[in-house]
Amino acid sequence: MAAGYFILRFLINFYRKPVLEISLSPIDSPKWSDGRKVADLADAFLRKGFEPAGHYESREIPSLVLSGFVRPSEQIAAVIYDHPAGGIWVDVYVQYADGGSLTASNAPTGHELAHMPQQAKIYSRESSVEELLEKILSERKQSGRITISKEAFASNFEAQYHKEMKWRIDRGGPTAVEVTRVADAMGKPLDSAKLQDAMPKIQDIWLREKNRPRKMKRAPSGALLPGEFQQPAAFRQRMEQKPLPVPRLNVPALPVYVALVSALAYWCYYGYRYNQAHFPVSFTALIVFFSVFLVLFVTLMSFRDYHRRVRMCPMLKRVADSRPGAFLVITAASASLFYARERWIGKLDFREGGKYKNASTRLVATTKPSPGSLEIRRKGLLGRVFGWSARDSIPLPESDFSRRFTVSGTDAGFARKLLTPAVSAAIVRLEAFGRPLVEIDRNSVGIEIERDLSRPGREAALRQFLETAETVIEAAAQPTLKRDIL
Repeated sequence: MAAGYFILRFLINFYRKPVLEISLSPIDSPKWSDGRKVADLADAFLRKGFEPAGHYESREIPSLVLSGFVRPSEQIAAVIYDHPAGGIWVDVYVQYADGGSLTASNAPTGHELAHMPQQAKIYSRESSVEELLEKILSERKQSGRITISKEAFASNFEAQYHKEMKWRIDRGGPTAVEVTRVADAMGKPLDSAKLQDAMPKIQDIWLREKNRPRKMKRAPSGALLPGEFQQPAAFRQRMEQKPLPVPRLNVPALPVYVALVSALAYWCYYGYRYNQAHFPVSFTALIVFFSVFLVLFVTLMSFRDYHRRVRMCPMLKRVADSRPGAFLVITAASASLFYARERWIGKLDFREGGKYKNASTRLVATTKPSPGSLEIRRKGLLGRVFGWSARDSIPLPESDFSRRFTVSGTDAGFARKLLTPAVSAAIVRLEAFGRPLVEIDRNSVGIEIERDLSRPGREAALRQFLETAETVIEAAAQPTLKRDIL
């Protein structure tokens, strides 16, 4: 599977976080870097009796496009990958009922990394589809294979990717030997001093990712932004079909918090005294104690969440009224700020932070398809120290923007047309709110900062963030820009 290749990309840019989970989104018209080559590979699979299992992209790995194929009669599946850093390559694989697998790949890299137990991989960079298939047929086990249907291809791929990445993170991330091999393979050898300095930083990143909760709470999240561009008037009408009243709190919040916290504290104290008086306590008593504790805790968290929505709604309404094309949608779950502009529709999302995850505010928009994909992020400290950058980075003229940000993607012309002085200055201004990230992937544009601006006391900062983010999205959605590139 593809996990090994993208781990390698992480190691070359080890100041970035590893991608531990991905989700595949189906697409109808993928934009391949070499359409003829992909068509030839797809024809080779079809001639060998494979069925197409759809085209997909992944938000977690920008610019990645893949196409799946299955041959249920032989319990074989295959993937065509296209990524700016690695070009186009193919994996053919089988999975066994005991959890093992066999993969034959012509990926440009990946053999430098150790593999999971029972996960055999054959790397043959120059092999054709037919040759990879022959290797699988000759090396596979003759029994205990799993049949992968085209309907289950995406979910199976996501599960296998997560399985491999979980194994790597549980073992503490990449080893010093792997880092050395990868650096040598990419022509960036590390001496012992650099290696000794790099390993603690890499392992710290993996450790923090291991302890970070995988399910991130985002609010508001009661309504979804469609994946395809819709006319703004029709989009707004559809979103406002079932308006709900603004949530209200008819009692003062502070006494409720005091009562719930006091009840929770008293119950814990009562349980402690009961345990001292009746030790050892019965199993029934334990069930009763934890059941009541859970009810009180869930009640406290539910009230906190509702109180947060009550406080957030008036703020979002004021912000929506001040932004052209913005409007508020209230659902049973929460309130969401949406945009219905002439060339894009958008949605504002918040994420609360925690010990192992960063808070964020994100404005994501759907536009008409753009000619390419870009990722713009602030340069990491290690990248500045060692001078390392992604292979797919786009060189830009020397400026304050190019010194502070890395731009990578599929189309250098698109990047240069987009990054006018006004847009570059807007992205630089985003640093005032938190670490910024700009992602453009065909018809999707995301502007994110590592700071939660959902609190009423941050209303002024939220207005400034939206004004700045809108500038970038408007530029990415310009039809004249797309015509110039195309």
